[in-house]
Amino acid sequence: MSAPVISQTRHAVLAYLGVAGMLFAFTVALPALGVWQPRALPVAHETIREARVVEVVPGETVTTPSGVIRQQRVVVEVEGQRVPVDRAFQDGGGDAFVLEPGDTVLLAAVEGEQGVVYQLKDRSRRFSVWMLTFAFALLVVAVGGWRGALSLVGLISSVLVIARFVVPAIMSGWDPLLVCIAGGLVIMTATLTIGHGVERKTAVALGATAACLALTGLLAAWSVAFARLTGIATDDASTLQVLVGGGVIDPRGLLLGGMILGAVGVLDDVTTTQASAVAELHEANPSLSPAELFRRGMNVGRDHIAATTNTLLLAYAGTALPLILILAAQQQPAGILISFDALATEVVRTVVGSIGIVAAVPLTTAIAAYSAGWGRRRG
Repeated sequence: MSAPVISQTRHAVLAYLGVAGMLFAFTVALPALGVWQPRALPVAHETIREARVVEVVPGETVTTPSGVIRQQRVVVEVEGQRVPVDRAFQDGGGDAFVLEPGDTVLLAAVEGEQGVVYQLKDRSRRFSVWMLTFAFALLVVAVGGWRGALSLVGLISSVLVIARFVVPAIMSGWDPLLVCIAGGLVIMTATLTIGHGVERKTAVALGATAACLALTGLLAAWSVAFARLTGIATDDASTLQVLVGGGVIDPRGLLLGGMILGAVGVLDDVTTTQASAVAELHEANPSLSPAELFRRGMNVGRDHIAATTNTLLLAYAGTALPLILILAAQQQPAGILISFDALATEVVRTVVGSIGIVAAVPLTTAIAAYSAGWGRRRG
């Protein structure tokens, strides 16, 4: 084995060890040391259990001005015992799901003065969710091969960082923006290194993503302040503030942190694609100057900008579709609707993310072109 190959292998091993150490520190060591103490949310004295539906007995149907309310008794088997549970639901409501014998449901066992009272909460979807996840993993490996398997490892590392670092740190009262920036840097370093290997284009993508992440963070902070967004436009954000108490979690910081995490994945895609495109151009024609590499790389990047910004818009629109329909039903002019905190938040989120994407293309292309030219001069 030649000296350059040995050196390259050593660098790759050190890089992977560094990524493993970083993930270990954020997902294992810091939680074990008790660096943060997540605040427990106040909950009712209930325990959620899975149960199998044995029988469904229809009850009365009551017609009210607000809709049709149906009553039924559901006999379920829980912990070896058959228990009758009465339920009432309104047609079209969130809890108006049809149950049949053999279905698995979630029960809330509430301790009362007269013993345990069971309430039917929802369907159990654990099996279907795991099966869909397993099918996705198989498809990724089947199509992507070894590289696809590595991308799944990167995906798992992202989930661990969010679950073991981002969420508990924010729940402990840490600044959500700083937590999400730190978590985003860890995620992008791990996913890019694991998924794309220790190569020059990976280093280019990392540097460009970090720079654009900082730009996106600054722009998001300014935009939220400029638009005077509250950060509690959604029901989830409002509920969280009620549960944890005011002042524990900064709602604006949480909004900013969400923008950062949302931008990380898209920025990874843009910077990696641009770095790969410039690397392929350089490999196809090593005589191209950095300026020519930049010009040709930007031809690819402009198409990427058009596609990715539209993807980002549709992703946010799909998430906020119920909100858009609610506001549209009020039949107000667009200028009025866009002033509502909830819709303005989605618009600002889309614009900030799109600006980060647009900035990532020329920045990544310039770094990749210079890097290729620098490598040629060294060679």
